[in-house]
Amino acid sequence: MSATLPPGLFDRVVEHLAGVPGVAALALGGSRGRGDARPDSDFDVGLYYRAEILDLPALDAALRALDDAHRDGLLNPPGAWGPWGNGGAWTRVEGLPVDILLREVGRVEAVIGDCLAGRVTIDYQAGHPFGFLNAIYAAETHYCRPLWQDASRSLDGLRALLHSEGEYPPRMREALAGRFSWEAEFSLATGRKAALAGDVHYALGCAFRAVGAWVQVLYAVNERYLMNEKGSLPGVRTLPQAPAEMEGRVGRAYALLAQGAAEEAWSLLEALHGQVAALAERTLGGVAP
Repeated sequence: MSATLPPGLFDRVVEHLAGVPGVAALALGGSRGRGDARPDSDFDVGLYYRAEILDLPALDAALRALDDAHRDGLLNPPGAWGPWGNGGAWTRVEGLPVDILLREVGRVEAVIGDCLAGRVTIDYQAGHPFGFLNAIYAAETHYCRPLWQDASRSLDGLRALLHSEGEYPPRMREALAGRFSWEAEFSLATGRKAALAGDVHYALGCAFRAVGAWVQVLYAVNERYLMNEKGSLPGVRTLPQAPAEMEGRVGRAYALLAQGAAEEAWSLLEALHGQVAALAERTLGGVAP
């Protein structure tokens, strides 16, 4: 455990939650798990459970005991945050924000199997303006830092499955690059007409989709797991293969759109798309939707 992380905090989390029937593992996730957190970042703790035996009243009581203020009703049960966010709780522990995120072991295992097979999905999820990719579960599995596991060692098993074909699943890489290369091209084509007609709201939405799709392509090309949209565009600077100054160029295009300079904005975006598509073509030998 890094010296920059408060070990007593995690000891307390494990002490209160590990004994709940059905809880299989606890892991530090998010930016803290990746090791690139800001000083004010929350602490995301993945709570991996088995649905058939999880004791929800016991979990609710454990969360109340863990929370500094011992608040009632902290638990958002499985499904309360949608099919992908699932559920969890926002707690404060030793004065720090600790977000408990529920992940069902069997569901995560099935999703990793889909990713290994190249079956990529994306769904609406509050808090994810681009969408929630099933590959996020793969990223969580890859980056999480186990705090505690029961005798089944479920997190170890999930990681072994995810890395069974290498550090980054090759068919997931091809599927992400292919699907989102196509989406970026489509988004730019549909947004161009709206931009030139002065429909800034729709055009910005299409531009955002295209940029989000490029990010997916670039992270896949570089075999870098992508957790979510937050920080993903600035993170492109750390990728070995990426267009130069992409973040600044995207920001310039957004500003031009807001100022009504649609033609110039779209020229910038289309030039970026050409570079991203060329990288994908050169790296993967051609991608298909």
